[in-house]
Amino acid sequence: MNKYTYILAIATIIGFTSCEDAITVDNGFEASQIVVDAWLTNEHGQQLISVTESQDYFDNRLPTGISNAQITVTKGLEIFNFIHEADGKYVWTPSNEDEIIGNVGDEFTLKIDIDDNILTSTTQLNRVAEIDSISIFFEDDAFGADDGYFAELYARDLPGKGDTYWVKSYRNDTLLNRPQELNIIYDATFDAGTDIDGTTFIRPLRFAINALDEDGLPRNLKQGDKVKCEIYSISNDAFRFLQLVQEQTTNGDNSIFALPVANSRGNIRDTNGDLVLGVFNVAAVSREETEYK
Repeated sequence: MNKYTYILAIATIIGFTSCEDAITVDNGFEASQIVVDAWLTNEHGQQLISVTESQDYFDNRLPTGISNAQITVTKGLEIFNFIHEADGKYVWTPSNEDEIIGNVGDEFTLKIDIDDNILTSTTQLNRVAEIDSISIFFEDDAFGADDGYFAELYARDLPGKGDTYWVKSYRNDTLLNRPQELNIIYDATFDAGTDIDGTTFIRPLRFAINALDEDGLPRNLKQGDKVKCEIYSISNDAFRFLQLVQEQTTNGDNSIFALPVANSRGNIRDTNGDLVLGVFNVAAVSREETEYK
């Protein structure tokens, strides 16, 4: 289960002084909110939903898990019960090794009951682009990086507007999870603002599977390095959520054009109809890996 960043309040202080006086920052945090990570797949094995409390931006600890929730996911008349294990983690375990939670086109409803506060969301399991190959090639000017060998993902967007994907990349079995390495795709490009559809992912997205160095430049491959990619189908709501997460977590990269601080809007609502923090998504997955020899 990957941990996603939820931005509640950030205070930016700009100073040109050599004094060392302590500064107290009032970030406006008053009370915790419910945070839901419900990123499921239709693959074999257990499925996990995490329910925690948000916390002060400057609170250097792991989030507090909520242990008294009752969680179900329904598909038609079929009910999947998620059982609490520890630290706010709820697990559905299939009854046999062949059972999966659903197939492409299935619709799902999430229900979370926490002290009579009912959180609900609906989503559909969307189709996913299949990976054709991962290519290793020599590049003498790879987006500003030094000469070397790099990886490139080849996959084709499915015909029809509005398909959204999340590409997770690994270097030697380590997930590339820095904010700058988040690779989300709308049809075959960055967002819905283009007229591209049903074609191979554009090159910046194909190349984005490479790990970045401390300066944010692509890091070339060494012999024996393994590259693995997974493409997850995500809803348009999940795409917009991740898009804002990336914008907020990289906001300091260019402070002149920094965006106003905001929570990422998900697709889960409480009893009053208000959005809570988090996303419910059920994904189909395609994957491929290769090794630089």
